[in-house]
Amino acid sequence: MDRLKALGLDKNTLVIFTSDNGPHTEGGADPAFFNSAGGLRGVKRDLYEGGIREPFIARWPGRIKAGSTNNFQGAFWDIMPTLAKLTNAPSIPYTDGVSLLPTLTGAKGQQQHLYFYWEFHEAGGRKAVRQGKWKAVREHAGKNPAATVELYNLPKDQAETKNV
Repeated sequence: MDRLKALGLDKNTLVIFTSDNGPHTEGGADPAFFNSAGGLRGVKRDLYEGGIREPFIARWPGRIKAGSTNNFQGAFWDIMPTLAKLTNAPSIPYTDGVSLLPTLTGAKGQQQHLYFYWEFHEAGGRKAVRQGKWKAVREHAGKNPAATVELYNLPKDQAETKNV
């Protein structure tokens, strides 16, 4: 931010702070030490909220109201369509992402995701789908396609501790 200010670009630059996954355990990292997942279950490559829910902080003076918050459910794959829209680049024909510009600027017309789907092949295969307040997780899906599906009501159980 200091460099942007020194260059005179701080008033006309969109700055985004986010990540594409939760804390990791690679290289001996200990996510529990700093409570890196914020009390949520899971780490990177897990499909529980601790592995996929991330902060998203954006600053863009004059375009994003300072201190504003919202409850938009987005994903990292929304970044590319957002930047394409922002720069007037051609629309991206094959993406699950949507532009976040209406949400960021407080405008109407934000396209919503119908659902989210994640899949990892590590550790026997993992799959998850979220639609609205509900999230289903299936562990060991590659080795056992009939593995039990866990179902969570995220507004009531953000830490995914009660499989309903």
